Amino acid sequence: MAPPIDQLSDEFPFVLSTVREVGHYSCRSMTGNCKALVALADEPGYVQVNSEDAARLGIEDQALVWVRSRQGKVITRANVSERPNRGAIYMTYQWWIGACNELVAENLSPITKTPEYKYCAVQIEPIKDQGQAEHYVQQEYSKIKQAPPRGRCGLHL
Repeated sequence: MAPPIDQLSDEFPFVLSTVREVGHYSCRSMTGNCKALVALADEPGYVQVNSEDAARLGIEDQALVWVRSRQGKVITRANVSERPNRGAIYMTYQWWIGACNELVAENLSPITKTPEYKYCAVQIEPIKDQGQAEHYVQQEYSKIKQAPPRGRCGLHL
């Protein structure tokens, strides 16, 4: 097996893996348009962070954080627990805000010819002004709710 192209560094010390949320199908192209399911989860996706890593970085459970890679950055909510290993984080990929695929390099695996969605070097940082961050997220969701219906994978029709 070939090693990942995107390597960890001092600037990007965490491994990000993208995962599917059980309650949603694919990129929420079908379940994301279901009003009942959308009403239950009006949030950016969550990043799962090890509690020791979170304490070291000053990240509190349920706080909004920035996750940044060499490709970009997204805002998301931290879910702090013992579940992920230290140095590793994971995010669900079904969200329009905090879309973790914006972080993943377009490198293709030489074997499968698919992007490296399961391995990406990132950093995670707390947002000092949580009130402003919450306001930003609410504004973005208001825009989405007022936009025309979305087609497959969140694209406007």
